[in-house]
Amino acid sequence: MRLINTLAIASQFFLILPVVGQWTPLNAGSANRSITTKSGAIYIAAPPAGVRKSTTEGASWTLANTGLPLSGSNVMAQSVGSNSAAVFCGTESGVYRSMDNGASWMSVNGTLPASSNTIYCNRIHTFNDAIFLVYTGQLSQNSGGVFRTFDNGATWLQAFSGLASNMTVNMLAEYNGDLYAATSTGLMRSTDLGGSWQMVGTTNWTVQAVQGQNGALVILGAFGAQRSTDNGQTWTATTGYPTNNCPAGSDLIRYDGMFYAITKTGASGCFRSTDNGASWAAYNDGLSPQNTFAQEEFHASPTHLYIGCALDAYRVPSTTVSVEELTGGIFGQPFPTLFEDHFRIDLSMLDGSGTIVLIDPSGREAGRRAVVGGGQSTIAREHLAPGPYLCYLTAPTLEGMQLLGRVIAE
Repeated sequence: MRLINTLAIASQFFLILPVVGQWTPLNAGSANRSITTKSGAIYIAAPPAGVRKSTTEGASWTLANTGLPLSGSNVMAQSVGSNSAAVFCGTESGVYRSMDNGASWMSVNGTLPASSNTIYCNRIHTFNDAIFLVYTGQLSQNSGGVFRTFDNGATWLQAFSGLASNMTVNMLAEYNGDLYAATSTGLMRSTDLGGSWQMVGTTNWTVQAVQGQNGALVILGAFGAQRSTDNGQTWTATTGYPTNNCPAGSDLIRYDGMFYAITKTGASGCFRSTDNGASWAAYNDGLSPQNTFAQEEFHASPTHLYIGCALDAYRVPSTTVSVEELTGGIFGQPFPTLFEDHFRIDLSMLDGSGTIVLIDPSGREAGRRAVVGGGQSTIAREHLAPGPYLCYLTAPTLEGMQLLGRVIAE
């Protein structure tokens, strides 16, 4: 491997130090149901106001409702999500898509179920740039379940083969290349990107939320916060979590190697685990008292973790991204910064092809990955040893190597 300017590289490693922060309000208004980010903008589904958008990191907000359906004078947007090409919105009148960053919306409901004020697209997930929709109803109602698209909503496929008719799906998560579904009657796994599902172990109880990392699966459900280190065959109780029966609306996300949970338990608010889900502690610094017990949903971007609350939206910076990184460059930050088998980078602003170059702390090149601009790229770990790496981008259209950020292989 090549060796490049060791002193300069070492100085950049020292500049990228962990940041410990608290929740910062975004002054977004009320009823912040769901959040997504795309191309430097923040989108919030906030019924009955519709979709709010900020291109100023939350300093100012505008409504982005052109083309969304009206219910009287209300726009009942219940969920937002995005991939490299579009922003999607789930409403009580169907699913809509924007190809122009929220300037206008068009219906892409197609073969999707009809929506109402009780049955609608409740969550929008993105896996491998495919969009997955999670509906509120049971499968037996012909209105529930999971749907997916690989062509940005031109066609929709059912994604609930193997799920029971009495199931309500609460959320989806990806771990080690598999998808997991937290449902009202158990935890389910798909090894073919939602084509079919099988029960995980003997989890025949309500699971409200699921996430996995570093050899551990964590669920929130009928028996509180539980953890498995054998792929869901056996489960053990965790310590410090505020309830032994997680209520509906509980949410779970992994970010920067930690788990974050919305408890929906009185004034307990947000909890965090820094030891791979084994123990939990409250993490509400910066939240107003009203928003501590009125939290809705998480969203993770490459640089921030977001949380939607009843009276505002908040965010906290990544603990492995420096302030200098947060404000520099036209390309996305590597995400997640702490990864096992791959990380991702938004290269929407790259024209043509390029190369990701990974540099270890000694200044030696540890690996190269070819990438193509115009969207999100997945960078495989391959044979990288555990440890931190600076991530650079080179391309014929760029002058020199562009530092994108730091990643840590576990």
